[in-house]
Amino acid sequence: MMYKISMVSLGCPKNQVDAEMMLATLKKAGYEIGAPEAEADAIIINTCGFIEEAKAEAIENILEAAQYKKTGKCKALIVTGCLAERYKNDVTEEIPEVDVCVGIGADGDIAKIVEKALGGEKRNFFAEKAALDLNGDRILGSYPFSTYLKVGDGCDNCCTYCAIPKIRGRMRSRSIEDCVKEAQRLARGGVKELTVVAQDTTAYGEDIYGKPMLAALLRELCRVEGLHWIRTLYTYPDRITDELLDTVASEEKLVKYFDIPLQ
Repeated sequence: MMYKISMVSLGCPKNQVDAEMMLATLKKAGYEIGAPEAEADAIIINTCGFIEEAKAEAIENILEAAQYKKTGKCKALIVTGCLAERYKNDVTEEIPEVDVCVGIGADGDIAKIVEKALGGEKRNFFAEKAALDLNGDRILGSYPFSTYLKVGDGCDNCCTYCAIPKIRGRMRSRSIEDCVKEAQRLARGGVKELTVVAQDTTAYGEDIYGKPMLAALLRELCRVEGLHWIRTLYTYPDRITDELLDTVASEEKLVKYFDIPLQ
């Protein structure tokens, strides 16, 4: 029997990429993905847990999905994402409608977790944050011509007002080679516009190359055949270098603005 999976992904583009990778894992395991919630055997809510409004939205979506245990076919309600990682076992204790809570480090095991949940096992799954694989196949949930390229996860800034390091851990960059390979796959699949994201894209590469490497990465991405526009989100002003400015100014594919968070 092919079980049907419905997923709702909330929050930022980085969380969306995580959801797309989980969907690819589930499809490879033989699940039918993209089912309406009313027809789904399992419903996954991929949550944001960064600010109060996001937490409220996550809880609202969880409770709405729980209704399909009564009115639909839902046998398992699973919560993933930042709310799950931040509050862990408190999620199932405070919201008993949730069958399984999955931390970000366990995303790669989502197919096995769903199988166990559908079999009636109610157990939460957590792993080290660094166990979250940043490379892998995705099933795009956005427009087929425009998507995100997640080049890293986590943040080392540790601002006093921000929970991201607690939720996502230390900054982990993907290699330039891995980023380019994914961009090439996306371009072959019809993507024309690529948006580069991380918690702090201007810090990209510091952990593996010893210095910021966003400018170098962007130059390599501009060589990917088929891409027309490349933009970058979450660029922090303290790491916008002359090299980065010159790269954005000189590369035709790079859009001519900076997305700068103001906190």
